Amino acid sequence: MSDTKAPNLGDLIRQHEAFCAAVERAARYKPDAFAFVCEGVNYTCARLGGRRDVTGAELVNGLCDLAVEHFGYLAPTVLQQWGVTRSEDFGEIVFALVEVGLLGKSQRDNKADFANLCDLRATLRERYRIEADPEI
Repeated sequence: MSDTKAPNLGDLIRQHEAFCAAVERAARYKPDAFAFVCEGVNYTCARLGGRRDVTGAELVNGLCDLAVEHFGYLAPTVLQQWGVTRSEDFGEIVFALVEVGLLGKSQRDNKADFANLCDLRATLRERYRIEADPEI
């Protein structure tokens, strides 16, 4: 028998309702973009040494790495299909999730933290590398 406790159904329903509310607040983005950002927050925190406040730049950096890890060369296309074409789009999604209580923020955090951080398409293309086998 496992020591882990099963999730509470009421909590899961509240999380789902909050997620749906966030998607509704920023309806120009696909629901997959919200799920990806939630995953990306955990991914970025883990890479930075655990749960802590991350900056907009740190999160966008982590999201770009995660996108390339998940989608490879197609990362820019996948994000574009979800409505994400600029670093500011990640900020809009983050703050929609903050507004419904699925993510937290500090006093100093704001949407401007995501402004003009990178050319998202170019950054994703740069991070995608095919490692050639030198013996071929």
